[in-house]
Amino acid sequence: MRRLGSALLVTVLTCGLLVTPVLAEPSIDTLKKNKNEAQSEVNSLQKELTELMSKISKLEGDLIAKGQEITQAEEDLDAAQIKEEEQYEAMKLRIKFMYEEGDASFIETLVSAENFSDLINKAEYVQNVHDYDRDQLQEYVETKNQIAELKTTLEEDQKKLESLQVEYEDQKVVLDTTIEEKRAEVA
Repeated sequence: MRRLGSALLVTVLTCGLLVTPVLAEPSIDTLKKNKNEAQSEVNSLQKELTELMSKISKLEGDLIAKGQEITQAEEDLDAAQIKEEEQYEAMKLRIKFMYEEGDASFIETLVSAENFSDLINKAEYVQNVHDYDRDQLQEYVETKNQIAELKTTLEEDQKKLESLQVEYEDQKVVLDTTIEEKRAEVA
């Protein structure tokens, strides 16, 4: 009985070994192929990273140039605002003068003409003053519009460049992470 038990035990163990799946390690060729594929992906990703770095470098150059433009535009803006204030003060003085003197001064100027040529000269003078006032008002309005447009353009350009920079930085982080993962896979 003991022999029978031993024979049964040996038979069960032998059958168990035959049924147990043997996991073969991948062949060297398969490992080399996988390594080469992963290395190709790393190379491709590094190329993308290089292109992205080139774009980031160009963007930084654009940001520097835009920064210089913004600095110049801010100086222009300051000059335009000073000009606007000067024009405003000149208009206030002119309006104050017209209020204090009244519209009668134009009529008095025309009526006080001594002869016809003097009347024409004084009428031309009144017309020139009127044209000058109108031109100054138009110039003031144009200066204010120029300031508003300049501010808006600068703010839009700055926001556009900053969002582009953030986008490129995000892409760089993603590529760096992917490259590190692939390098670990290759190793």
